[in-house]
Amino acid sequence: MINPQLTRMMHSSHALLLAASLMTTAGSAIALETSLDLPPPLVLNLEPDVCEMPPALTELGLRDAVQVALCKAPNVQQAAIAIEESLANLDAANAKYLPTLNANADVSRIGKHVKYPDHAARNYDLHAYSGNARLGLNWLLFDSGQRSAQYDNAHAKLSAALYSKVLVSRDQAITVADSYYKARSATASATAARAAATRAEKNFHATQRLREGGVGSISDELLAKVAWQRHLVDSETKATAAEVTKIALVTAIGLPGQTRISLAVSNDAAAAITTARPATTRSTIDEQITAAIRNHPRLAAARANTQAAKAEAQAIEAQHQPKISLQADRHLGITPPANAVARENVNSWSVGLTVHIPIFDGQATRYATDAARARTRAARETERTVQLEEELKLLTDFNHMSSAAQKNTLLRDAETSAEQAYRSAQIRYQQGVGTAVELLKAQDELANIQQAVIDVHYELLAAQFRIAIALDALPAAHVDDH
Repeated sequence: MINPQLTRMMHSSHALLLAASLMTTAGSAIALETSLDLPPPLVLNLEPDVCEMPPALTELGLRDAVQVALCKAPNVQQAAIAIEESLANLDAANAKYLPTLNANADVSRIGKHVKYPDHAARNYDLHAYSGNARLGLNWLLFDSGQRSAQYDNAHAKLSAALYSKVLVSRDQAITVADSYYKARSATASATAARAAATRAEKNFHATQRLREGGVGSISDELLAKVAWQRHLVDSETKATAAEVTKIALVTAIGLPGQTRISLAVSNDAAAAITTARPATTRSTIDEQITAAIRNHPRLAAARANTQAAKAEAQAIEAQHQPKISLQADRHLGITPPANAVARENVNSWSVGLTVHIPIFDGQATRYATDAARARTRAARETERTVQLEEELKLLTDFNHMSSAAQKNTLLRDAETSAEQAYRSAQIRYQQGVGTAVELLKAQDELANIQQAVIDVHYELLAAQFRIAIALDALPAAHVDDH
């Protein structure tokens, strides 16, 4: 019976499909009595054949970028290969419950020349063939739990590999999202910088006209020109940064750095996500954090590694315990005559039990067992470390998201005020009431506020994405957010 979680994984993480199909085969193995603790799915709404039909790289959205990464990123592929290796190791551990059958055969040509110097009549030559064939059966019936512990070890390592695959997929999705949002932020910053340079150019030409009309001064014109040139430099810098972040995004999704991509057109309505989030109480957040930490694949992988270390200690300890084996042999032999008269044919068989009782091995098994138990204790401490680290990370992200949401609201209000202040300063200067310094200050303040709005907006989206992944839920509206 396939675990229901396995069915969910087949719909959510296509990279685990191979492991899922192999696990159905391994389910009929002799020693498979405990169900495999499968990890929760990474919900990305990916179809099984997405790798065969990758999305276009023009107008690339976040979900498509993550999809390409889960198909192309080397570390994701390595994690999938690790699952295959763990499955093979599990099958190898299970195979130790089966008997071994060996066949040996040899044939040789014998040449013999015997000479008696004092009795030449007894001299003779012998040329013959000699052959032997043996069929041997060996079946380990009892080993004090060594094979069971080895199987448990391989089973736990497979569970850890499955959890690690989900963890790698989640981390890769977060990495891609971070790179994607940085690229979007850099692109938006470059657009805002170009707009600021355009405003600065218009203000420079306005100061020229006022000076030529005898109203303005040369200092106002030069200040406006310097501001324009500064914005041009800033625009060029941010345009270059936007291209660099695109290259980083291409690399993050596992494609060659020279691959050309274009990002989807920004949708300002995406900001509604901030206000559309359902209200959550502190107790609800605590419950979500507790559940997320409990189900976190990194913690589950650490827990599985602890189980593997414990099973390893049991397997080492069992090496110095009694073993019982069944042995059966069938032997056929043809022996050439020892002299020119006799020939021997051998046809024999044997069946019996062999008992192996280790008595003294110089305490090697004891010391190896102590070392394995120490590794088990260290693995338990690793579990605690992972739990504390992931709890800190998730709490930090929750606070960053809350702070970014508040800053996003405040900065958007400030942006409206800065735009009004700039228009007011522009009108005042054109009417000869305001000064060029006042206009340029309002111009710079507007550009700075707009840049802060862009930074905080994508900081909020990145924090929301990390929390969604940590809570093992990726809302469709958020995935498609540009």
